[in-house]
Amino acid sequence: MFRLAVLVSFVLLSIYLVPTAVTETSSATPIPSLIEYIQGETNGTRQQFSVQRILLPQVPINVTIQFHNNDTMDHTFTIDDQNNTVPIGKGVISTELVAGGQNATVAFTILSMAPLIQISYNNTIFAPEKSPNGGILYYCIPHRGTATLGTSMVGEIVLASIGTTTGTPEKGILIRAYWIGIIGIAATLAWTIISYFIIKSSSGHFKDHHEHVRKGLP
Repeated sequence: MFRLAVLVSFVLLSIYLVPTAVTETSSATPIPSLIEYIQGETNGTRQQFSVQRILLPQVPINVTIQFHNNDTMDHTFTIDDQNNTVPIGKGVISTELVAGGQNATVAFTILSMAPLIQISYNNTIFAPEKSPNGGILYYCIPHRGTATLGTSMVGEIVLASIGTTTGTPEKGILIRAYWIGIIGIAATLAWTIISYFIIKSSSGHFKDHHEHVRKGLP
């Protein structure tokens, strides 16, 4: 009897802990990372990036740009503040001038893309300069030109799926946790009822009463 009661208690405790564990694990999900390899190069008479559009699978996300200058002239990978709070041509995020054949790396975190674009870099959060398509504009300082995509050395960072927000995954997690909680409560009630009949049927008093009724005694 004691072992049965312990078993039932363990099962009930496990059912209660499942939704809590799922919720805690979901809230502790680390920020994913994206590494993008980009070259600076000359195509005919026009300087350009080898990658002119970086697609983000989601936000927030840690982004690392590995920039290689595959050219004979200097290039940069630069992102400006939309409010121009730094000197023009410097950039909030920039590799500085990278000589031909050399490499440089910059890393930053894109916190959100809509309705407000925010980047975290060196413990500072700022709103970057937007591209014509509403993404994040990046460019080469010496070869920015008119900053028109496809005509000068510029590129953009955009979400892979338009309309994707950071709130969607969290809603899905909360809905799953909600239904797991409902299932847990239903399972708890079922186990309580089953345990009651098991304990009752195994008690000596119940067996004596059942035998008394079976014999037709008053």
